[in-house]
Amino acid sequence: MRLALFAALLSLAALPAFADGQSGWRFQATPHDLDRLERYEDAVTKGMMESRVAGEEHGTYNELVSVMEEETVEADAEKLKGQWNCRTIKAGGPFAGFVVYGWFRCEIVEKDGRLFFEKLTGSQRMSGFLYERDEKSWVLLAAPNEGHSGPIRDYSGPEGGVTDPQLIDEPAVVSLLKDGRARAVFPWPELESTFNVLEMTRR
Repeated sequence: MRLALFAALLSLAALPAFADGQSGWRFQATPHDLDRLERYEDAVTKGMMESRVAGEEHGTYNELVSVMEEETVEADAEKLKGQWNCRTIKAGGPFAGFVVYGWFRCEIVEKDGRLFFEKLTGSQRMSGFLYERDEKSWVLLAAPNEGHSGPIRDYSGPEGGVTDPQLIDEPAVVSLLKDGRARAVFPWPELESTFNVLEMTRR
């Protein structure tokens, strides 16, 4: 009887850990994306340094500083949901060192019981599910749309397999900022920059 009870308790204790683990971002990300996310801080440090000269020359470096250095707050799922204006800032790398793009539309909605991000307009559209990283951030595992503005594509998953730099998956760390904005930071993108940040403001 005691052995049966002990076995049952072990089984119950294991269920939450298994459910959380198998649904977490570490189990869903490709090996390449796990590596990029592991080196997130390095990408931000290097990209900020590389973009400083180019950004100051164009008088827009403070826009990058504003979104990257704003204090983060608890990333509550309900506060992330909704319609956003969003723009991409490319930091560092060989492309131009620093580029600020125009504003487009994004949204974060509930899909299949999870948070789902989609860039709705403009070029380089993407979409994907968000996974809790810690109390102040989420991991976005996104895939570019077909032809950049065509139908949405599923994220590759742990097996990976996509090698085309135009279609390869795009992982990001998503945070809510104290001033009401949000940001998604994409470390080590395949093309052009050291990191990209998608700045988001409420529509």
